[in-house]
Amino acid sequence: MERRQAIPKDTNGARGFLLMELAVSLPIFVLLLSFLAFAVVWSWRSYQNEIADAELRQEMQIAAARIVESALLSDHIGERQRGVYEMEQETYGAQISRGARERYWLSDGRLVLNAVTSPITGAFSGAGVHIKAFSVREDALHPRLYHIEMRGMSMVTGRTYSLATSVYLREDIGGK
Repeated sequence: MERRQAIPKDTNGARGFLLMELAVSLPIFVLLLSFLAFAVVWSWRSYQNEIADAELRQEMQIAAARIVESALLSDHIGERQRGVYEMEQETYGAQISRGARERYWLSDGRLVLNAVTSPITGAFSGAGVHIKAFSVREDALHPRLYHIEMRGMSMVTGRTYSLATSVYLREDIGGK
């Protein structure tokens, strides 16, 4: 005689319970994953924007510090031609001779020192720093007082950052 194995009968109507569970939980799981993906993408974009803005501020501050240092060491600041500012340091000794000159100007949105091949801004492509304005103006009322202003923009975020400072040139030295 052949023995038949008894197939267990459904108890309490549990048949298809796994399928029903999947049908309900899968859309909820997909919805949660969608929210998670959105949060990750939003966080990454926010991070990149913060890095770009920080780089804009940093490049502008470094350039401004370099220009102010040049101005503080200079005996004369002049605009050689429109937009090209020249800071001259004379050396004194037995005879007075022409000293070092540093020239600053804008070239294609970059601030340049002495040669187009050596820009002092725009090195980090992730920020897309573009200098919109740069000027060195002598104060009309106070001789030897110069106002230095810069305005830059991040091409990544579209935000602008401005710096302005004033510098007194050093007094004549060497008995002059």
